[in-house]
Amino acid sequence: MRHIIAWLLLAACWLLPVSEAGARVPEIPRLRHIDVAAGLPSSTVKSLKFDDDGFLWLATTDGLARYDGVGMQVWRHDPADPASLSANYVTLVHVDPEGRIWVAPEGHGLSVLDRAHESFRHYRLATHPEIGSDDIWALASHEGALWMGGYGGGVSRMAADGTITRFTASGENPRSLPADIVLTLVVDEQGVLWAGTTKGLARWTGTDFERVALPGGHATPLIYSLTAFDGGLWVGAAEGVFRRTGDGGWEQPLWSAMFEQPNAILNMLPGEDGELWISSQRQLWRVVEGQVPVPVPIGAKGPAIAIGEMVKQDSGAIWIPVPGVGLGYLPPDWRRIAQFSRDHDDLSADLYSAIAPARDGGVWLGGVRAELERLDRDGLLIPAEPETVAALQGMGSYALCEDPAGRLWIGQRRELVRIDRHGAVRRWGQDGSPDATLPGPLTLMDLAPDGTLWMSFAGAGVQQRELTTGRVLLTVPPGPAHGLGVGDHHVMAFDAGGAPWFAGADGVLRWSAEQGRFNPVPGIGGDGRVFALGFAGADDLWLQRLSGLEHYRRGGDGWFAVDTVGARQGIPPVEGAGLQVDQQGRVWLSTPRGLYRWDPGTGQTRHFGLFDGLRSQEFVNRTLVQTPDGVMVSALADGGVVMVDSLADDLPPIRSPLHWDGFEVRRDGRWVPMDLQGPLALAPGDRELRVQLRLLAYDKPKANAYVTMLEGYDRDWVNHGAQGERILAGLAPGQYTLRARAEDAVGNEAAEQVLHFKVQPPWWQTGAARVALVCLLLLMGWWAVLESRRRIERRQAWKRAEHEREVAHEASLAKTRFLATLGHEVRTPMTGVLGMSELLLGTDLDTRQRSYTTSIHRAGEHLLRLVNDALDLARIESGKLELATDEFDLHALMDELADQGPAAVVADRRSEGGSGLPAAVDGLVGSA
Repeated sequence: MRHIIAWLLLAACWLLPVSEAGARVPEIPRLRHIDVAAGLPSSTVKSLKFDDDGFLWLATTDGLARYDGVGMQVWRHDPADPASLSANYVTLVHVDPEGRIWVAPEGHGLSVLDRAHESFRHYRLATHPEIGSDDIWALASHEGALWMGGYGGGVSRMAADGTITRFTASGENPRSLPADIVLTLVVDEQGVLWAGTTKGLARWTGTDFERVALPGGHATPLIYSLTAFDGGLWVGAAEGVFRRTGDGGWEQPLWSAMFEQPNAILNMLPGEDGELWISSQRQLWRVVEGQVPVPVPIGAKGPAIAIGEMVKQDSGAIWIPVPGVGLGYLPPDWRRIAQFSRDHDDLSADLYSAIAPARDGGVWLGGVRAELERLDRDGLLIPAEPETVAALQGMGSYALCEDPAGRLWIGQRRELVRIDRHGAVRRWGQDGSPDATLPGPLTLMDLAPDGTLWMSFAGAGVQQRELTTGRVLLTVPPGPAHGLGVGDHHVMAFDAGGAPWFAGADGVLRWSAEQGRFNPVPGIGGDGRVFALGFAGADDLWLQRLSGLEHYRRGGDGWFAVDTVGARQGIPPVEGAGLQVDQQGRVWLSTPRGLYRWDPGTGQTRHFGLFDGLRSQEFVNRTLVQTPDGVMVSALADGGVVMVDSLADDLPPIRSPLHWDGFEVRRDGRWVPMDLQGPLALAPGDRELRVQLRLLAYDKPKANAYVTMLEGYDRDWVNHGAQGERILAGLAPGQYTLRARAEDAVGNEAAEQVLHFKVQPPWWQTGAARVALVCLLLLMGWWAVLESRRRIERRQAWKRAEHEREVAHEASLAKTRFLATLGHEVRTPMTGVLGMSELLLGTDLDTRQRSYTTSIHRAGEHLLRLVNDALDLARIESGKLELATDEFDLHALMDELADQGPAAVVADRRSEGGSGLPAAVDGLVGSA
């Protein structure tokens, strides 16, 4: 009976509304997928955890991965490296309070990744028998220790010092584990460690395990999961789900039997306002408080397999394994958007070309092949009656409008169709009658404040009709006569006075009933086609061109430009598909690139696209409408329909962590990574530096924006867009400080990060080289001083020698002059002496007298020769000596020397004393 009730509840949940009370759009979770194409090593994720830095760690069937929102870093087994991952099939990943990453490869025990995230240390049964098993299925951190459980090994406790203690089952002992096969471990909010085994539940008492019985007929069932939150402990067992309250009591929800084996609960997460997320052996479920669990389609591929561990971020985002795909991400503001598709929600059209608000709530949808249905505010699809669809005759809808009487007006290529509440159909075509349509597709249609219906036919003109009869009240053909131009219009709107405005190829035109024509609006100029237009109250107008959004305000003499919002503010130069202004004055612009919201109050642009879970971000032209309760609805190019709650509160500001993701230098033609934990220094030969940043904001990681500034190098912050990478080249040697900032897609700024690094100089610019250079310069200076002194001394010596030479020369000249004078002065008296002695020798003299006279004569001649010799010396010194060759008588010379030379003087003195100086010449010597 219990199983019958459970499955009746399960069947009923498909019929319940999918929106909560107060929700403006249906609450339809849509996951964004991260698959193998995004770098995930496998499409099967077994376990996932966030570390303290904000990185997401994934245990997959083909390796361990770390995800940062943009890319994956993967660790796999390498047979040549014993420090690599021991096996690629990783069943579990755990992050302990110290930030260490523990993994459990299937059948290979336990491994821990080192701080540098380069190598693993392994714990296996062969080397550490205390772990009890090589199949580890559960990990938990408690009181500074790591607790592990698995197949047949009980529970082991690894203390901080590495000591391992094992706890096992002991028969019927209530103070032991119920079984040695442990499937789950958890620490509750009171700090108590719980173990789930194949034979029941146990808790750690501080010294041992105590068995705890579950309520019901089976007190010790197989325990698949344990989850602790909101002051309680949730137990997913083979017999259903149980909750242990803070006071030790037990509760069992009414839908517990829905999650009996083989649909047992494997994980649970708390949501908002009592909401629960449940992953089971077959499906993902969502439980709104007070309601039964509802299956959540996650887009899994292949056979139905268990959905295991889920994680929730502080922002409210949820990460869910998606079998056959990889990983699913549910953004924190997923309730803002509801998306409908033909595959999941039974939409009938391949493409919806017209949408209009419905009087009973929701919107009307018109397809390109005469499909017609109403999508109500709760997400229920109500197709039109077959007779009504048949009345459309297979023609697609270009424009839709429901009048106050509930009559639906449908604009087609050649006809105007009206369907009343009772299904009665009336049509107007191009038949030439007074109320015929114009020869062109009816692309625009809207109700005027005066209760008439205005419509625009592409290239054919404008009509105004009365609602009850459909009678044509006014026709304005294209052309200059009525100011309509070529009649190529993209949008129609009504101002506060009820006058219709058309915008398109001819700019902005306003109907003047007094003049019976359309006129350009004074003050609204600008060049280029207007793709979208919308009023914000009576006095403000927004329009869109390729250049961006333009804001105008009504003044005394017309309209004047207030602001322009373009690419710098996040509005791309693209052809708009539609424009609406919400109740808070924010502008919503649909485009082929997604939906943009401009908030004039904050000056920020918000983009809604693929990262928000949209299956397509190409919005169909002229299908963006706003319902009275503030819901934006539009058709998408993939055939889907999207609802966006424009009044939903934005998420509170959060500060995502910003990290240096890489520091690499270009060395020998390749990029070499450097350890960010140590001092960073570039070698003299390193040519380039590449720095990579990563903001761990996962909502829209490709919309994160990065800026950096290198102190002393950049004058201002350098914008890197979403790349988060900067390459620096040609940095001079020195110390540098690089500052980095980032903000996420909605403008939340991360804390500034600072990185210090050094560029080492070449050897000739090092301190030692500079000291050596200074010493060399000093040595060279000292040598130069010495050399200068030597040069000065040599110059002084040369000058002194020159001076001495000049003095000697002067002395020589003086001596020469003296000798010349002396010779002249001596020769004159000497001539007289010689002459008188010669005359005296001619007289009769005795021998002695003659001898004396002869000596006097010879001495005179000798003296004369001495004078001549002195003059010769003077000539020698002056370089004017001329040598003469002449014969002489050696015997006479010797006699002369003996008689009148020094020898004669000596001889005379000796003769007086009785001794003399003998002189003789050998007879063999000739006379000449």
